[in-house]
Amino acid sequence: MEPIVYREMNTGEEQAVCDLVARVFNEYVASDYGKDGIEEFFRFANPDAMKERMQSKGFVLVAEQAETLVGTLEFFPPDSIAMLFVTIRHHGIAKKLLAQSITKSRALDPELSKLIVHSSPYAESIYQKMGFCKTGNATTENGITFIPMELVLDRENA
Repeated sequence: MEPIVYREMNTGEEQAVCDLVARVFNEYVASDYGKDGIEEFFRFANPDAMKERMQSKGFVLVAEQAETLVGTLEFFPPDSIAMLFVTIRHHGIAKKLLAQSITKSRALDPELSKLIVHSSPYAESIYQKMGFCKTGNATTENGITFIPMELVLDRENA
């Protein structure tokens, strides 16, 4: 098996990253949403919106195996992660992307004390396994149901 390489997304890869996100979303998450929620998700998860978010010191990390994208995570300031999607499960890809995002976001802001995410109901247990805790009840906005969660950063996960 080829090794998995973790790196920042290159300019011009936005479409490939969004294609990965769409495949995983459609397979695992979309069934939990109605038409409005799916449309709202893709207003966020598209190459143009991603490029715009990257203007504010955000970044996208990718995992690549044999020149194929197998995972992604987006960070946008001051403390939010989004679009953590992987195509190969049970290989620690999400955990490694999260660890690298912590390192990179802490380099941008050494005072960063937590990361927040609006988890889909499908991904709630995945985030819990990575140390995130619920900070509120499931909420639906614009057809998207999410659970607010946070990961408190300390020296151990710095």
